Amino acid sequence: MKKILNIISYVITVCLFCAQYIFLFDLICIGKISKFNHIWTKVCRFDVLEEYLACMVNYDIVCIVLILPVLSLMLFRLIRVYRKQIWMIPIFGFLLFVLSIITYWGLV
Repeated sequence: MKKILNIISYVITVCLFCAQYIFLFDLICIGKISKFNHIWTKVCRFDVLEEYLACMVNYDIVCIVLILPVLSLMLFRLIRVYRKQIWMIPIFGFLLFVLSIITYWGLV
């Protein structure tokens, strides 16, 4: 049972790294932490531009505040189990990120 939980934790950590890469890619593409993008219009429905951008900043801060601590805790937990294989987690997360970008753009 513990071995299965370790594998599930490994997969979750890879997915968290992918989410972190997606957030950083979004941050690089837009160039600022508050975004004005059509993706978030369903979540933040405000008429005033400042309130819309404040809502976007809240979502970015939630991404940072939730993903980074959970990612750190998962890595600390997995270091004890997968000592030398822990460096593969960011690489697998990046590969998952690249696959998601390629799939989104329709290149597959």
